[in-house]
Amino acid sequence: MPQPPVFPDFPGLDPLTLSGVAVLSAQALYHAGRWLLGDRAQKERAAEGFEQVALSGVLFGLAVSLSALALWGLSTAVQMLGVNASMPDVAAIKASSWADFAGSVQRALGGASAIYRQYADAASGILAGYAGAVALTGMLPWTSAISMAIMNGLAYVVTAATTVLISAAVYAVAAVLAKAWPALLPVGAVLVAYERTRFLGAWLLAVSVVAPAVLVAGADMIYGTVPPDFPAIQIQGFSVQFLNYTNLLEAMVLLGLIGLTLGVLTYAASRLFDSAGASLSLE
Repeated sequence: MPQPPVFPDFPGLDPLTLSGVAVLSAQALYHAGRWLLGDRAQKERAAEGFEQVALSGVLFGLAVSLSALALWGLSTAVQMLGVNASMPDVAAIKASSWADFAGSVQRALGGASAIYRQYADAASGILAGYAGAVALTGMLPWTSAISMAIMNGLAYVVTAATTVLISAAVYAVAAVLAKAWPALLPVGAVLVAYERTRFLGAWLLAVSVVAPAVLVAGADMIYGTVPPDFPAIQIQGFSVQFLNYTNLLEAMVLLGLIGLTLGVLTYAASRLFDSAGASLSLE
């Protein structure tokens, strides 16, 4: 039976480092080609290009360092705020070696996406129970008053459940997309080194640094604080039992804070990288 091919192992080179080396090498080879094949003006531009390669490498290293710092800072801030959350995924990333850092973040993002999907499913269950209660009690004339009472009395529950459903679903998709951060980091670092693409590069770097940390830490925090086991409407005959929806409202607030933190930190990081590129760029 033929054996599968064995690919060479690169000790100490995780996917993040490999992608950085690949992108920066491609940038350096481009300028090397201009140096070898171009005229005098092209050689001068290529010489400046090599300095831009060095700038991209510095920004890439800064972004990687900030990725680890963001996870540490967010988990520390959560603990200082007194939130009772163990944050196991963040703890696993902190305990991992540097060579396994990117892999640990990738695994944590997969777990975060699954957690957010649980909140979306729980919220959809509440909305389905609400719709069923309104429909069942509104079928007969003498129970229509109960149907109207449910619609008016649980309007805030529908608002909270809808907000949780939308927010959690968006975060679940974002966590899956954020798994591309090892590739986006070096690409963003290269784009920041050029004036025409600096803004796009700054945003790519900011999203790559902030999104994994916020989504992973946020999933750990909300799951440890408000598990997705929200109560549903119970109907027995024509009697409707109104349950406590405090946990649902708390989850809505926490999901809102996750989104607010993601937006604020992304904007702040983009301004940081944009200013750094503008200060160090030769153009």
